[in-house]
Amino acid sequence: MKPIHLNLAARPYRDYRPLYAVVVAASLLIAFLMLNNVDTYYRYVRETRTTRQEIETLERQIRAERAKSEVAVTQIASIDLETLSHQTRFINSRLAERAFSWSELLERLETVLPRDVRLISIAPSFSDNGTVRLSLMCEARTPDGMVMTIDRFNSSSHFAKAFPGTDSSSDSGHRFNLTVDYRPSIPRGVSR
Repeated sequence: MKPIHLNLAARPYRDYRPLYAVVVAASLLIAFLMLNNVDTYYRYVRETRTTRQEIETLERQIRAERAKSEVAVTQIASIDLETLSHQTRFINSRLAERAFSWSELLERLETVLPRDVRLISIAPSFSDNGTVRLSLMCEARTPDGMVMTIDRFNSSSHFAKAFPGTDSSSDSGHRFNLTVDYRPSIPRGVSR
């Protein structure tokens, strides 16, 4: 005999349990991902807030340094370089005069001057290139004392450009003026 199948349902029966399981699993996954996104957003906001504050601090420092730089450039532009250069040369020449070794000069003059020539006065003037221009007044016993003195100055490595000045004779001897360039062992010229 054949079994009788009575279907009293208005519609055919379908099993939606797997679909519900998938929907619930997908909903849980979506909720997890949404919570993860919310957490990531709050961490991003918190971390970028400190970074933005650091950037603002750095930008303020940059603005302050630029302002200082502009003030410094303005101050540098207002400096009178010509006057400063003259003042520097003057101070350097005073320093060169103070550092001038008189003992070294007198020792060298002692070796250069002939025996019968006596030194009466010395007047140095300091030049920018480190040489010292000496104005000498000398007295010699003989009339050829000036020529011998010039020859000895010209043969010395420490003196150069000996040039005669005035010459006068008297009963005590022959007086003459002489200018000569002196090169100290340590030149102390004025830097430009």
